[in-house]
Amino acid sequence: MSESEQVSPEAVNASEQTGAPDKVRKLTNILVISVVVIFLFSVIADRIIPITDNARVKGYIVPIKPEVSGTVLDIVVQPNQLVNQGDPLALLDPADYRIAVRHAEQNLEIAGQNVGAQTANVAAAQARLTSAMVEQANTQQQASRVLAMADKGVVSRAEADNARAALASAKAGVSKAQADLEQAKQQMGQQGEENSQVKAALLALEQAQLNLERTVIKAPTQGGVSNFSLSEGFYASAGQAIMTFVSIEDIWIEAYFRENSLGNVTVGDEVEVALDFAPGKVVKGRVTSIDWGIDWGQSNQAGKLAQASEQTGWLRQTQMLPITIQFERDEVRGLLRIGGQADVIVYSGDNWLFNAFGKVWIRLLSLFSYVS
Repeated sequence: MSESEQVSPEAVNASEQTGAPDKVRKLTNILVISVVVIFLFSVIADRIIPITDNARVKGYIVPIKPEVSGTVLDIVVQPNQLVNQGDPLALLDPADYRIAVRHAEQNLEIAGQNVGAQTANVAAAQARLTSAMVEQANTQQQASRVLAMADKGVVSRAEADNARAALASAKAGVSKAQADLEQAKQQMGQQGEENSQVKAALLALEQAQLNLERTVIKAPTQGGVSNFSLSEGFYASAGQAIMTFVSIEDIWIEAYFRENSLGNVTVGDEVEVALDFAPGKVVKGRVTSIDWGIDWGQSNQAGKLAQASEQTGWLRQTQMLPITIQFERDEVRGLLRIGGQADVIVYSGDNWLFNAFGKVWIRLLSLFSYVS
């Protein structure tokens, strides 16, 4: 090898020392660019596909209060057992109320005898009317809840239509029972129908039959009971709660987002939800309402000076605002828990890149629920 082709060790060391800073500089540039790209991507994504883990499953919590007093004869339902609307939850001792019904029937018969009228058909028609009225009252309560949530967009139009149809059917049942009662009254003759004793006896019979119906405590909707330590022999007082009923028919999600994330969110936007109690499952939904405001402690008592909230640091604390989400419950029916946590992502546009990233991310979060 010629002297010109030989490389001295000093030259090799100089070359290596020059290449090392170049590699560090290149790696630093890559890291800086990556951080900037990730930062910009997260800022833009927060406006297009906002996501939050501050979300809860919400629903109606109904205290079950008997409308009549009595000794608990039987507890039909078990804690947290799934029941349907109208299923009996508990039975109160009906003995006293049955006696009251027979006593009212006897008084009606006596009143009819005084005017020479037959009252058996009237008593039977009155019993049917009472049952129909109880059914209508229960259906009315359920329909009111469903329609109120339908106005907010929490439940679907189909569920609202079903509630209206059930209420219309219950009203038709009451109308038919009323017509049967009027027909039975007419068969007594005008003298019996207009007699004040007969009218008073009919009212007393209606009240006695109504009280007897109320000894069966029924589920107001589909759901389950919890938080009760009831036993046979317990004396239940009218108007005092004996158990808590959790309705699973009217369930929605309330999700809190930073206010600067809601700029592009509108009612009707597609949503995907990862529920903690259903790991690995992503449920679709829709934004149904965006709250107009939130309480931030701005109210001050008269006679006192206003109080300014303290701000620490050079960035303001972010304000969270709630939105309401209706989601598909069929896939997770039977697994729903009021107060359960969820991750929610909103797709506020048709940007395929960000939407694809969001769909992958929410599914990863759903899988993380197995270990979180």
